[in-house]
Order: sequence, then structure tokens, then C-alpha cells
Amino acid sequence: MLSLLKISILVALLAAITSGTPVAKRHEKYIAYPVERGDASIKKRYEQGSFGGFQDGQGYYLTKLKLGSNKQEVSVVIDTGSWLLNIPQAGSQCHGTKCLPKYAFDPNESTTFKNLSKFAKSTYGADPVYVSGFQSTDDFYYEDGKKLPNFEFTLLNHSFFEEGTFGIGPSTDSNTSYVKAAKRAGYINKAGFSLYTTNDQQGTFLLGGVDKAKYEGNLGIYDGRFSIHPKTITTAQGTTLDFSAETRLDTGNNALGLHPAIVDQIIKEVSIGNSISCEIALSGDQSLTFDLGQGVQIDVPYSDIFYWNEDRTGCNSRLAKASGQGAVQNVGIPLLKHVYLTANYDTGKFGLASVKHTDESNIVDFWF
Repeated sequence: MLSLLKISILVALLAAITSGTPVAKRHEKYIAYPVERGDASIKKRYEQGSFGGFQDGQGYYLTKLKLGSNKQEVSVVIDTGSWLLNIPQAGSQCHGTKCLPKYAFDPNESTTFKNLSKFAKSTYGADPVYVSGFQSTDDFYYEDGKKLPNFEFTLLNHSFFEEGTFGIGPSTDSNTSYVKAAKRAGYINKAGFSLYTTNDQQGTFLLGGVDKAKYEGNLGIYDGRFSIHPKTITTAQGTTLDFSAETRLDTGNNALGLHPAIVDQIIKEVSIGNSISCEIALSGDQSLTFDLGQGVQIDVPYSDIFYWNEDRTGCNSRLAKASGQGAVQNVGIPLLKHVYLTANYDTGKFGLASVKHTDESNIVDFWF
């Protein structure tokens, strides 16, 4: 009887093996960084005053990096619009005042820090502001203790911003591309990342994988450097406007930089006379609908675009006008907080989908 039972079990196992049923292989080569939203001191893509910063603490995305032999932790802004890592030096000037400790790195506390003695300067925006310092290297550490050795970054002694900038845009240099350096070190299979945020100002910056549980609907796949040509934008009143130019996706921007005619029409529909009315803009459940092509449509609530000023005497917007007809449009957090963004630098492709807020997770390797 026992022999028959053993034979039956063996037959069942062999049948399962030879049936052709695929067995999902768990993807484990990825690195996850927690993300939180910060307030909006960065207004780098446009002139200051051309739009208001987020008053609700949802201006841009921050994550924390550990570097140096003593594993100093610094908060940096995740920026798809640039490709270098710039970190303020402790004691230097940030936005006209002494840099805050949570954003600054002290090289004197690290025995592995090296100053390469090469001056470096990065500019941001069409009406540029700049940061400057010296190219440097040090070891960066992951939560599991593994390290990215001798990664190159700029240690700033002058910065227009309060925070460092974690440029994760496309780059051909694995010495300065954090994404490519992680692949070169063997910690991820593909040089790619995904970015996900939730409604409660949290999220994940994922190196080396895509979390398929975190988006819904079609994942549109695009070529290029976070630049697309969307089809249309539809206002809450049903006015459909065509996009006339290239549009860049920039997590370092806390506004929607759109063609002047599009901005004028959106504002016209929520204005009384020459003034934006928050009573109109923030009434009901209104939104802009972006048709990004590839079957991807993203709704952006008006509450992410319009907001009361401090004393509630007027209404401000997070809309900015691109410089003119045919000028590149630059859209940031108001749209991207509703998007699951993923990119594979090995193939030069990136993906966009409508974000899904869930605690579930299904992380896979890149297939596009």
C-alpha cells in the first residue's frame, strides 16, 4: 500500500513537471528606496513667481541616500530632468543660507571620500540658475549593507536650492549614472528604474524592476528621453485641446508647463473677469484629462492645479506657459503623481500608466 502511494505521488510530480505549465520565477535583483513628497522650494524650470509652489507638501519627490564610510544619510530630490547627483557640502550656502544638515554631506567625516579637484557647474531651467562645486567620489550604501564603490557626484559649495538633486535621467556615463552604476556593480539585471507614489505622500523608487501591481490599464511604451507627443488635453468643461509640441516629463518640476493657448483656455474656464476663482476651480470633482497616446489617459484633479493663497483672498495655479508656439512643454508633479513611470536605459524605452494605489506588490524584471 505504501509503495503504491509513493508511486502515485511520483507519477503526479512527473505529470506536473511535463505538463508545460509555466512556473513563475521570482525576481529578486532590485533595490527599493522609500520616497516622500517635500515642500516646494525648487522652482527650477521656470522663473520664480511664474507659478506657485505646492502649499500642501506635495511639491516634489525626495529619497534618502547613504554615503561615506560612516554612512551619512542625505535627502535628495529625484529629478528625471537631469542626470547628475549633486549634494551640498556641510557648511556651504544653499538658497542663500547655510545648508540644512539633512540635505548636506560632510566629507571630513568619511575616510573614503575623494575630491577629484575638477570644478563642476550644473544649470537648470530656460532662465537658468546654477549649482557648483567639485567632482568627487565616495562609497554609497544600500539598506542591506552592500555598497556602490567610488561613485562620482558633485559636492556643492554653492547651490540655488536647499536640497541636493538626484538626477536619474538618461546618461551614457556609468560613473555618474546611479542607475547604470548599480547594474555595473551587479546588483540589478537591467539599467532601469520605476517610480511610484501614493495619496499619503509616500512611495517607492525602484532600481532594477517594475512593480506590475502598482499600475492599472495599459502600460504605454515610448522611445526617447522622457519626452512624448501627447494627443490631447480635455478640460473639466469638455473642451478638447490638441498638443502642438513635444512634452517632457520632469519630476523636478512642480508645475504644468503647457502651450500658452492651452493654459489660457484652462484658466478662462475657471475665472471671473481677469481672476481665477477657486470657488469655480475647486467645486465638485473636476479634472484635466491627458491623452498620452498608446492607450494611456491620465486624470489630473483641479485640486492638484489650483489652490488658495495663504490668506484665502485669491486663487493661484500650478500652470506655467511654455515660451511660445512649438516650444517644448515641461510637465511635472501635478501630472506625474498620477502616473506609474518606469524606464529601461538598456533599450532606451520608458513606460507610463495610470497609477494604482495598493499595498500589493508584483515586482518583475524589465521586458520592454
